[in-house]
Amino acid sequence: MKNKIQTIIFIVYIFIFPILGIVIKDKEISVSERRKLSSFPEYTLNSEYINKIDKYLLDHFPGRDNFRSLKANFNYNILKKLDNNNIYLKDNYIFKSEYPTNKSSISKFISNISKVTENLNKENDTYIMIIPDKNYYLKSNDFLHIDYNYIYNGINKLNIKEIDIRNVMTLEDYYETDTHWRQEKLDKVIYQMSKTMNFNYQKIEYQKNIYNDFYGVYYGESAINRNPEDLIYLTNDNLNEISVKYLENKNLKTIYNLENLTSLDSYEVFLDGASSYIEIYNNNSQSDKELVIFRDSFASSITPLLTEYYKKITLIDNRYISSTQYNNLIDFTNQDILFMYSTLIVNNSSTLKG
Repeated sequence: MKNKIQTIIFIVYIFIFPILGIVIKDKEISVSERRKLSSFPEYTLNSEYINKIDKYLLDHFPGRDNFRSLKANFNYNILKKLDNNNIYLKDNYIFKSEYPTNKSSISKFISNISKVTENLNKENDTYIMIIPDKNYYLKSNDFLHIDYNYIYNGINKLNIKEIDIRNVMTLEDYYETDTHWRQEKLDKVIYQMSKTMNFNYQKIEYQKNIYNDFYGVYYGESAINRNPEDLIYLTNDNLNEISVKYLENKNLKTIYNLENLTSLDSYEVFLDGASSYIEIYNNNSQSDKELVIFRDSFASSITPLLTEYYKKITLIDNRYISSTQYNNLIDFTNQDILFMYSTLIVNNSSTLKG
């Protein structure tokens, strides 16, 4: 009887799944993984074609998400592994290992910052704030992570005023399922910035708007089932009157794109997500000062809270725009300059354009 059951399972596996793979229409994207799936490759007479076929078959295997979830739960709950494909679970938080420390990337990042500052005017007040990823707030023996001291010691060698927020933030200031920090937790960061950047910090009242169906990027990568968490974006009368110009999305004029709440990445509600160049104007700011921020996605959620203190803020994401392009858009006259990047970018600076 046991042999018959094994034979039936084998036959189902050999014949049924290939048939389902042919009958079921291919998906273009994986919602859980937030990526485009492989399409069937055109035939070429080389080994690369076989590799592309393998990738295609893995991407479109029937019930793929269920098998991913089964594997993850087996690794975490049965084998008691600490990780599944470099994804760790601890205290209801999902983490992704960024080990090892990429020293060449850190050196390249520092070199890129130095090159940008060489083209600035002497009157520019220049600052740098490196945001620790949430792995920083785990205990050192939880799992391997990058050498944060190596990063910050390297940043200290730059002739730029540093805003150190490592002791300001805590793990609770980050999303459980995502890499980013929570906007509603950033008032203390604004205060810390004010002490170095010399703007007049004020305790500002905001309305909390709650989207309660947020799944961060690590949720899909973990392949485990869990409840969504809240994503909160802050508004008040001043923020509602702010004018925004996006280089790519010229139809959007506001700091929040509410349509993105139900997109693959709800965090893109903040400043429309991956935008290369943005200008933000606030005629009701407490000063006439202007600020230019070289940034990654962490800046998207904190920048709206800085608009109270600057008449104009320009954001440059040089993962998507080169120095030649942004130098044609801005002249860096009478502006404060802030480099705001996470340790994730510093350790993977190949994403930055020159």
